[in-house]
Amino acid sequence: MKPPVFLTLFLTLILAFSRARAADRVPDWVTQQGAAKVSSYPDRVNSVTLLKEDVVTIDPDGRRVMRERGAIRILQRGGEEVEAYRTYNTKNGRIRDFAGWLVPSSGKPVPYAKNRILDVALSRDYVYDEARAKVLECGPALPGSTFVWEVTEEEKSVFTQDGFRFQNRSPVLVSRYQVTLPVGWEANGVLLNHDRLEPSRSGNTYTWELRDLPWIELEDHSPSLTSLAPRLAVSFFPPADNPAGLKGLKDWTTVSSWLSGLVEPSAEVTDTVRAKAAQLTAGASSELEKIASIARFTQATNYIEVALNITRGGGYTPHPSSETLARNYGDCKDKATLMRSLLKAAGIDSYLVVITAGDRTYVRPEWASPMQFNHAIVAVRVSDAIALPAVLTAPQLGRLLIFDPTDPITLLGDLPAQEQGSHALVIAGDRGALLTMPRLSAAANRIESSVGGSVDANGRLTASIERTWFGQAARPLRATETLRGSGDLKKLFERSLSARLGATVNKLGTEAKPEQNSITASLDVTAEGFAQSMQGRLFIVRPGLLTSGGDYFFKSRQRTVPVRLESDLRRDTIRIKLPAGFKLDELPANAKIESAYGNLEAKWSLQDGEIVMEQTLEIRETVAPVSEYAKVRDFFDKVDGAQAAPVVLVKQ
Repeated sequence: MKPPVFLTLFLTLILAFSRARAADRVPDWVTQQGAAKVSSYPDRVNSVTLLKEDVVTIDPDGRRVMRERGAIRILQRGGEEVEAYRTYNTKNGRIRDFAGWLVPSSGKPVPYAKNRILDVALSRDYVYDEARAKVLECGPALPGSTFVWEVTEEEKSVFTQDGFRFQNRSPVLVSRYQVTLPVGWEANGVLLNHDRLEPSRSGNTYTWELRDLPWIELEDHSPSLTSLAPRLAVSFFPPADNPAGLKGLKDWTTVSSWLSGLVEPSAEVTDTVRAKAAQLTAGASSELEKIASIARFTQATNYIEVALNITRGGGYTPHPSSETLARNYGDCKDKATLMRSLLKAAGIDSYLVVITAGDRTYVRPEWASPMQFNHAIVAVRVSDAIALPAVLTAPQLGRLLIFDPTDPITLLGDLPAQEQGSHALVIAGDRGALLTMPRLSAAANRIESSVGGSVDANGRLTASIERTWFGQAARPLRATETLRGSGDLKKLFERSLSARLGATVNKLGTEAKPEQNSITASLDVTAEGFAQSMQGRLFIVRPGLLTSGGDYFFKSRQRTVPVRLESDLRRDTIRIKLPAGFKLDELPANAKIESAYGNLEAKWSLQDGEIVMEQTLEIRETVAPVSEYAKVRDFFDKVDGAQAAPVVLVKQ
């Protein structure tokens, strides 16, 4: 017997009302975060994180449910946008729930409407990407308000590892990562950028928690945030006979063997690949010429990112080399695999290498994990006949020439600056190893500059500058000229010389010398007021303003984070003709400054009616602790003083 229509309608309304009341009900933990007390912070701190928490539950088949909670107290307007941001995989995962509240300093929490939560792509550079993100922006909020959110994500993955960042830059009161594993599983965590911390354990639930983390100020010449903020790297170890076939990654050999199964099939040599390799190497008479020809071809292959099946290892699985060759495009691992396949067809062995682009300090040897890498390059086995700076020797693999075929500018024998000295995994089955990439000397990346000019009685400088950049020092200029044109290169010089001298670039010519891995720029410039008249009788000229740079400026007398200095070597010679009617009155004393952070040697002389300044400045790659900041600042103050040293002329 059917219930009366009015009763059905009544029950429907009651159910809808109950659901609406449940949706409006604010969880107790949200209210508690809004009521939390915070200490006082410097005026430059715009917000403080009250809670940062990930709670993860993993099933025996690798499916995991991840609940994120966060709360941020707004201290003052301005600074970075406050938002909740969670990435997810569209193929093997989803965001199951996302809720947010704004808790005013007095009053009830206000829930955000669901249409405020946006679904966005991770990058505009990807042609197609299964990874996306949901984001909720806090929006305008009065100081004292608290932005609170909770996200639940689920995903099935072949990976048996996870990572958690305890902090970004804001101070944090409580930061917590918790994982519950299936029976028989074990977990091992490595805490980076922090003292060792053992997890608390209850059954098969592991919890790592940090409290009262201080603000990490963004200061000039600082190490990357990933080198400063504490983060957790966790590995899970399922039983060897687990039905899902999940594999625990205990060391780098295990990681290499696991990745080999993903990358090697794609490097198979097909007839089309063999024919292309024969064409590319037809005129090559030596091992190096064959490698160079194939390297140039793969560099010219278009870069397009297509990220598929990431949670099943797709992020590490290249497309077959024959497909990349036919389409003439691919991402970094596709281009590297195409190069490997072509080399193999030419009788040359090579290996895929995974590395982190953009930060040579990111990869940590103590955590054997493919999750540390975001880029793929190539290691080519070479004979003793090849002696290039980017060659290293691996214990079980011999001499390897490291090359990045995705970088369209860096030449064979060189490496992008942020890959030099980085830890990278050479994927070679059980012979694979984490190796330190070659670090080229400062001399290989030097800048040499020669300036000839004159100053008239009004202080106007007319000069010709010839400056040569070698190795990675040349890369920004070569990239600008190659990818954007000579017009943009001229603008680059104009901005630099205008800021330093108020100079105008009247003429610019460049000459690239691949055999020297260098580019030379020849400029004609003018600068009004380069020299200053004093008392109508003295003339002040500062030749050091025409040096090639290398300056580090530290305005603040206090420092809260270490100082990172990059390796640099500059040699400058400057000749300025004396203006008519003037003679030399005083030269600066020669300078020789030596420190743990670098060296400067500068000499001034008068030769054949010309002021001559010769300078060599070398900066050592260093991460100086905060305790040494005063010494670092003192060294660069002395360098700046030497470069600004005046030459005094007097009217005859």
